[in-house]
Amino acid sequence: MTENIKHPNSPFNGCWKDIGVWGTTSKRRTCAKLQKFLHCRNCSVFSAVGRSLLDRPLPPEYINECTAMLAREKTAGETKSLSAFVFRAGGEWIALKSSLIQEVVNMGSIHSIPHQSTSSLRGLVNIRGRLEICLSIGGVLGIEREEKSVPTKGGFISPERLIVAASESQRIVFPVSEVIGAVHYSPDMLRNLPVTVSGSRANFTKGILSMKDRDVGLLDDKALFEALTRNLA
Repeated sequence: MTENIKHPNSPFNGCWKDIGVWGTTSKRRTCAKLQKFLHCRNCSVFSAVGRSLLDRPLPPEYINECTAMLAREKTAGETKSLSAFVFRAGGEWIALKSSLIQEVVNMGSIHSIPHQSTSSLRGLVNIRGRLEICLSIGGVLGIEREEKSVPTKGGFISPERLIVAASESQRIVFPVSEVIGAVHYSPDMLRNLPVTVSGSRANFTKGILSMKDRDVGLLDDKALFEALTRNLA
């Protein structure tokens, strides 16, 4: 079968072009190997030519095009996209870096810990059969708790959720009033805090992201984790 291939790197000169892949056409020559392989796809010669297509060198024009594309400088409009996970605590819309969020679960019962009552420590919650300490972001940021969920524009009352987040070896669980989820933004979208924001919120907020009809405070995750885990010491 090999002698019928005029050029080993050209699949268009293969013997199957003359006899067909089944070799059953009476007007064409047949191949003895087809009695064993039944179809050309089972033959090593056919496979070798297919492999030659994958192993052949790239055309110089293609290499030059890819090299030029990778070597060119970024234009002003090509900015890095970042991701933030947006949620509401009380009446404030805030966000954390999306990579820190491990999961969001339905709100469960928060069991108080005797003699351990602070504004930042809520109690214990059950996360997939594991007891976790439940902390309060609102307590750290000085956000007042709301007794009831706030209806959305469509009148729907969003259920509360528990967010599980982790940074390095630190893992925290905290309740939120509402969850939007991950949103993408570019660094130039992050605005400085207005002068009216002060106190705890200013200390834990990197900047403000404007998203449609709301402003979202992007939290400083390092400072937040340190403050929350400090309550566990």
